[in-house]
Amino acid sequence: MTSDLQTKTKFYKLPIDIASRRDLPAGTKIILAVIADRIGENDSCWPGSRTLANDTGLSRLTVLEGIKKLETKGIIQVERQPNGKVNHYRLVTKSGKETIPVKKLYRYRNSTAGGIETIPQAVKKLYHNQIDQLNQTNTLRQNSNEFRLAELLLNLILERKSDFKKPNLQTWVIHIERMIRLDKRTPERIEAVMRWVQQDSFWQNNILSTAKFREKFDQLELKMTKGNQNGDRNSKVGTSGARPNPTARPGEFVR
Repeated sequence: MTSDLQTKTKFYKLPIDIASRRDLPAGTKIILAVIADRIGENDSCWPGSRTLANDTGLSRLTVLEGIKKLETKGIIQVERQPNGKVNHYRLVTKSGKETIPVKKLYRYRNSTAGGIETIPQAVKKLYHNQIDQLNQTNTLRQNSNEFRLAELLLNLILERKSDFKKPNLQTWVIHIERMIRLDKRTPERIEAVMRWVQQDSFWQNNILSTAKFREKFDQLELKMTKGNQNGDRNSKVGTSGARPNPTARPGEFVR
C-alpha cells in the first residue's frame, strides 16, 4: 500500500529566486508551482480556476487573487479568452529587457515514479545568477582551475611588484569561474592570455584584476594572436627586416 502511494505522489519545486521572494504569499507560490507543472510543449497551459483550487487546496477566490498578483509581478502572462473560456497562462522571467519563455520549471517525481525529469535548457540559464550567489558564499576548492588561474595572475603581478596589495582571492576566483562557465573560455586559453598579458609592456599595468581581465579578454586574445603572427613573420624574415634575394648569390639579401 505504501509503495502504491509513493508511486502516485507528485512533488512541485520552485526556483530559489521565486521561493525566497517575500513579496509573494505562500499560497501564490503554490499556485505558480502548479501552473508551471502544467505548462506543456507549447509554453502555455489553461487550467480553470476551480481546477487550480482543487490542485492547490486553496479557495477559488485565493487562486484568482494569486493569479492577478503573479501577472502584476510579471511572473506569468495571462491570455484571457472570450466567451467565458478558461484563461491561458504563460510563464515568463525577465532578464534585463528580454523576456524568456520557459517550457517548464524544475519538476520531479520520486525514484519509484521514474526519477528526475529532463530540465529544459531555458531553465538552466535562469540559474546562472543563483550559481553566482552560491559561489560568493561558498569558497571554491583550492585545487580547482578557477582558483589556480586566479592565483597565477596574482603571482605574475607579484613578480613585478612585490608589495602589490593582495586582493580577496575568492572574489578573483568568481570572475574566472564566470569566464569558464558563462563565457565558455577554456582554462588553457585563459592561462595563455594571462601569461602574455603580464609580459606585455602596455597591458601588464592595465590588467591588475580578474574582473578587468575578463572584461578585456577578447581584445587581449586578438592582440596576442596578432603579436604571435607578426613574430612568426619576423622569424622568417630576420630581425633586420632583410629578405632573401632569389636571384643573388647564397647568403645575399636585399632590403
